[in-house]
Amino acid sequence: MMKAYGVSYRTAGENIAGNQSVQAAHTALMNSSGHRANILNASYTHVGIGIVEGGPYGMMFTQMFVGR
Repeated sequence: MMKAYGVSYRTAGENIAGNQSVQAAHTALMNSSGHRANILNASYTHVGIGIVEGGPYGMMFTQMFVGR
């Protein structure tokens, strides 16, 4: 997706979560070793956040990470 929109990067990652609130989603992501590793990865220099209401969990969240 990032290449399709012209986003240049050296490294990239993403997290996706569904939950009832931002705080609950963040807590769940931080309690998952793989998602936590993405959030804390010092190689990532930029982040994009997406939030949409709906879906089976009430809200859906994405975090897109890139390192340039």
